[in-house]
Amino acid sequence: MTDLILHQYAASPFSEKVRCLLGYKQLSYRTVEIPIIMPKPDLMALTGGYRKTPVLQIGAEIYCDTALICRVIDRLYPANSVYPLEQAAALGAAVHWTDTFLFKVSVAVAFQPKALAGSDLFSDQAAAAAFMADRAELSKGSTELGIDLKIAVPYWTMHMQRLDAQLSTADFLGGDKPNVLDFSTYHCCWFVYKNEALKPELEQFPALAQWMLRIAGFGHGEIVSINGEEAVAIARDSDIATAPKATDFVDEQLSVGTSVDVMPIDYGFQPTQGELLLASTEEIVIKRVDERAGNVAVHFPRLGFQVNASQ
Repeated sequence: MTDLILHQYAASPFSEKVRCLLGYKQLSYRTVEIPIIMPKPDLMALTGGYRKTPVLQIGAEIYCDTALICRVIDRLYPANSVYPLEQAAALGAAVHWTDTFLFKVSVAVAFQPKALAGSDLFSDQAAAAAFMADRAELSKGSTELGIDLKIAVPYWTMHMQRLDAQLSTADFLGGDKPNVLDFSTYHCCWFVYKNEALKPELEQFPALAQWMLRIAGFGHGEIVSINGEEAVAIARDSDIATAPKATDFVDEQLSVGTSVDVMPIDYGFQPTQGELLLASTEEIVIKRVDERAGNVAVHFPRLGFQVNASQ
């Protein structure tokens, strides 16, 4: 099977979600450590503009957003599936809420003043200013990433209490084994409680703390590091595997071969432009040509993204 390449950085919470899933699946894969802020020239050669982290690469197939990345990993390695069919609808809704609203709350909690006081990044004024400017550019035109701390804390505390109560009855949110909601919830908790200033607050949620240890115990799988140039070369030397397919859930004015722009609906309004290969109820795939990466197929989940004819 073609190697998995995860484009990520160590402090990225959504990367941690995928790393833990890969650990649970006991997989071997390659990683590219990408910059925390722009520019990201090697990643842009593959995605064509999409800049959220992480991105999964399989040859010339480029998968964006963990909602799709996790499904792809589970489809390729179905043992110990984290998508039980009998929970499909409920899990889809719960994971989307967790990856959007709860994540937004976790950002506010993780970036509160007492947490930033001990941060290596924010102790360097120049680095902190560069980071904030980068994230302002990422969220430009959107209000979906920000929430006041005084509003976020009650939401966070309420959900942590509910998680602790549920996890006092079972080892995982999925019962006796984890499902995808465990990994989505874990990355939000990890983002907050990995900070030394906030870690003591976890003591009031003992069942939650033990669950976090169980998820962390899966590890991150077997990792081989490569650089971005190597990953771009792999894409260039690979063929697109996705075949053009008649669409079944897209604007009637759009069809296979149409030039389209795809971008998130919440934040990160940096579109990827290409030729529409496939648009279904679950996935959007476009073909693009890059001078370095060659022909690549860029995949997006349908949920949370928009596709429009290029102007």
